[in-house]
Amino acid sequence: MVTTPQVRDRIRKEILESGRDRRYGLEAYAFVLSGMEFCRAKTGERRHVTGRELSHALAEFAAKQFGPMSWHVLQSWGISTTDDFGYIVYNMIDIQILRKQESDNLKDFFGVLDLPGYYSRQGCYTIDRRRIRDIEGA
Repeated sequence: MVTTPQVRDRIRKEILESGRDRRYGLEAYAFVLSGMEFCRAKTGERRHVTGRELSHALAEFAAKQFGPMSWHVLQSWGISTTDDFGYIVYNMIDIQILRKQESDNLKDFFGVLDLPGYYSRQGCYTIDRRRIRDIEGA
């Protein structure tokens, strides 16, 4: 699904401004929607994808989009686990931007990948904010 201005406005109003869920930035929602298109293009077919499949595709999509800064970008949007991908997807299901099948469950996203480990193996940078505070002048 392409993130149109209308979709972004609905997410902003019905999820963020309403207080339904403020854990994730608008960019996180746009990323997940774009990542769904990446997943479909990767499989070469338009079909339903599971939470597990989407979690793997989103992790790969971030690595392709943001390179060595992938982990930092996701964290800046509030994403630190594949559970977060699920919460974002289900927030969009709740406001009818996305649909689910009867067999789908939020827990399908839980613990699919160890994102820090995945990005470390990809050669991505990690920024430890605690260490930055230790640097003189930072």
